[in-house]
Amino acid sequence: MKALEKIYPIALLMFFFSILTVFQSIAQTQREIPKPRGPVDFSETSNVVIFIVIPLIIFILYLIWRKEIKKRIEKKEREKKNE
Repeated sequence: MKALEKIYPIALLMFFFSILTVFQSIAQTQREIPKPRGPVDFSETSNVVIFIVIPLIIFILYLIWRKEIKKRIEKKEREKKNE
């Protein structure tokens, strides 16, 4: 019961902060800016670059980075075993 008493003020504070964050995000929506409706038109080159090419490049770079991290970790482990 004492653990619950310690957590209760923190949980209540987090609840109020989450409500404030929601209200702030709603207050920042701009109504005058037109919002696109419907599916993305891939006949335009800019849409292909933005929605297909850039995410693919980011994903490929992530995979390469992850592979390099694994190599570094394996190299450190081999060096520790050899010592």
